[in-house]
Amino acid sequence: MLVVSTDVSDAVVAVRSRTRSSVPAGCTGCGELSVWCHSRYVRRLADVPLGGRPLRIDLSVRRLYCENPACPKVTFTEQVPGLTVRYQRRTPLMQRLVEDVGVVLAGRGGARMLRILNVTLSRSTVLTQLMRVPLPPLETPRVLGVDDFAFYGGTYGTLLVDATTRLPLTLWEGRDAEQLSRWLRAHPGVEVACRDGSLAYRQGITAGAPDAVASTSGKASPAESRRSHTSVARELGLDRRTVRKYARARTWQEVMRRPPRTPSTLDPYLDYLQQRWDEGQHGPSLRPDATT
Repeated sequence: MLVVSTDVSDAVVAVRSRTRSSVPAGCTGCGELSVWCHSRYVRRLADVPLGGRPLRIDLSVRRLYCENPACPKVTFTEQVPGLTVRYQRRTPLMQRLVEDVGVVLAGRGGARMLRILNVTLSRSTVLTQLMRVPLPPLETPRVLGVDDFAFYGGTYGTLLVDATTRLPLTLWEGRDAEQLSRWLRAHPGVEVACRDGSLAYRQGITAGAPDAVASTSGKASPAESRRSHTSVARELGLDRRTVRKYARARTWQEVMRRPPRTPSTLDPYLDYLQQRWDEGQHGPSLRPDATT
């Protein structure tokens, strides 16, 4: 690629460039190289800002004939690796910036942040680019969360969440045990399944991941509690009775070890002192004979 000219102004940095005529380009249909030029046209590309100013690249590219008679494409437009992408008016570097900002801040916030970076895009455009970002590959979680949610009225759906990262995995309409068991069989490796009290989810987990430890957000059965306590004790290297004590505790004071308390002469007055303290008396006026 040859740089023809550069124009720097307060509004924009404009770079005019062109591809070399002697460099062969690969056909976008069959991949065969060609230098048989049909015509040229200018592509206007937006790149990441340079020196605080928007950067625009006016690139003259060739439209070439495909020299492969068997190829269905008669002509094709050459692409410059790292600079152009088919049907895209932004460079790959600029596109990654828009996508990253969209992932973090979504539409309106992303558009505002890009405006600070001298990239003018509407929130709708940012959301459109965000929807085109491919989802990361699904990794089977060790701890799976299963719960339902309401679409509307009496129509419910099922949501699966990685309980460790708190990221959603998938969702579907309905609360069907067979669908949950199919998902678990297709994604082996779930060790713990946290669910609500639904019988359908219990049946789905039992059929799809029989070795997984199932726990409920509601009241668990005695057998389930014993399995959850045993698993936790084995994982942490504690006695099962210790785990059970912690699981049943409602406050932190119930699990604290406190030494026996030595009797004090203030013991008969503790209730009165606590009452006055709760009333806001935190000074010498705590004396019973003090005047207010």
